[in-house]
Amino acid sequence: MLVNAVECKECKMIVFSRASEDVRHCACGRVVVMGGHRHFKYDVYTEPAHEVKKINIQASAEELFNDWKDMRDEYGLMSAS
Repeated sequence: MLVNAVECKECKMIVFSRASEDVRHCACGRVVVMGGHRHFKYDVYTEPAHEVKKINIQASAEELFNDWKDMRDEYGLMSAS
C-alpha cells in the first residue's frame, strides 16, 4: 500500500499515520503526522529539515487500522537509513 509519510532529517525517522485518528511523532518529536492515508496532515516544530514522500508499506489499509486500534505499533515509524 502506498502511503504519505514525512522523513525527519534530524532523527532520521520516517513517520506515517495509520488511521484517521492516529497521531504519530518522530523519535525527536519535531515532526508529527496525522489523519491516516485519506486525510494526511503533518506539522514540523523548530524547523527541522524534513521531506514529504510516498512510501510503499507491505500492509493493507485494514491491517494498518487494526495495528493502530489494537495498539500493536508495528507500523507508523521506521528508520530512514
